[in-house]
Amino acid sequence: MNEKKCALILAGGKGTRLWPISNSKIPKQFLNLYNSNIMINETIERIKEIFEYENIFVVVNIEQKELAYKYIDYNIPRENIIVEPMAKNTAMCIFYASIVIEKKIKNSIISIFSSDHYIGDSECFVKTIKKGIQIAGDENKIVTIGINPTYPSTEFGYIKFLKQLDNDIYNVEEFKEKPNIENAIKYIKNGNYLWNSGMFIIKLDVLYLNFKKYLPQIYKFKDYISQIYENELSKIGEVYKKVESISIDKGILEKTQDIKMIKGFFEWYDIGNISDFFKTKQKDVEGNVKIGNSFVYKVQNSNIYNDEKDKLIVIVGNEDINVINCNNVIFVSNKNKSELISEAIRKIEENEIINKFL
Repeated sequence: MNEKKCALILAGGKGTRLWPISNSKIPKQFLNLYNSNIMINETIERIKEIFEYENIFVVVNIEQKELAYKYIDYNIPRENIIVEPMAKNTAMCIFYASIVIEKKIKNSIISIFSSDHYIGDSECFVKTIKKGIQIAGDENKIVTIGINPTYPSTEFGYIKFLKQLDNDIYNVEEFKEKPNIENAIKYIKNGNYLWNSGMFIIKLDVLYLNFKKYLPQIYKFKDYISQIYENELSKIGEVYKKVESISIDKGILEKTQDIKMIKGFFEWYDIGNISDFFKTKQKDVEGNVKIGNSFVYKVQNSNIYNDEKDKLIVIVGNEDINVINCNNVIFVSNKNKSELISEAIRKIEENEIINKFL
């Protein structure tokens, strides 16, 4: 394997599913949510054993450029912070970033990570990624990481896998979108579905071949972007306006045959929603998570978050609720109906009086 190893961290999300803890002004990837550093830097810390700093790239949205330059680990060269002119989903994001990476590092194997993941066992995680890099380089395959599901989540996508090939490596039958609760329960009982972690590893030339085959309407801009990307973000923006907004999963991973999956035997959560954020926190004997000033009486299986030192949250006689006081918002929801949060946020976006709180 002669290719160089590099990492791409996707950090351009607005963090709306974790609202109101995360908001459009300071999205979750720039917050200290479960450790001593912001989530982007926790991701960098996790992968620095595998990749040299100069080979780690971070892609952000133009609205987050100042935050990125100010807060991202200064071991990362500032020219490795790739700025998208607008959000156009992960396929275009990865395609644009890959072109920037290619100008700096020829013949690379790119490992793609999200900036908002919680990983409970870094040592196991590193071993898994190293194995994936080896397979991607030796076999010209896309390698994705599946996680053993611990509960029937409706917030994650799933990977249906076929027979084991070798040493926790599997063929992929199909990717499944986020299911309803009935299907999520079926997947768990079935036994051959894993959570889709969103992490994957791919040689640069294999990535381009798949874009050419499955997303030609994006691939046709490759040479043009390569010529102008350094000083012409406005022209890149014109390209973005012309391409389809589609995820890399739907655009390529669900269609390609050049894919294998490794089981990841480490604790993993996508801190993209309230429920999974609280799963990383310690519970009391009644199953409650309490962050900040709060008092609960006869309360079970609930989550309380209060970021105001001069205010007290008191809850009596409830169960299965989220109560959050943060960023000038008081948020109360049924803990078991997190799918309604995104619907509520869309309604708030449409309301010109209150959408300033998002």
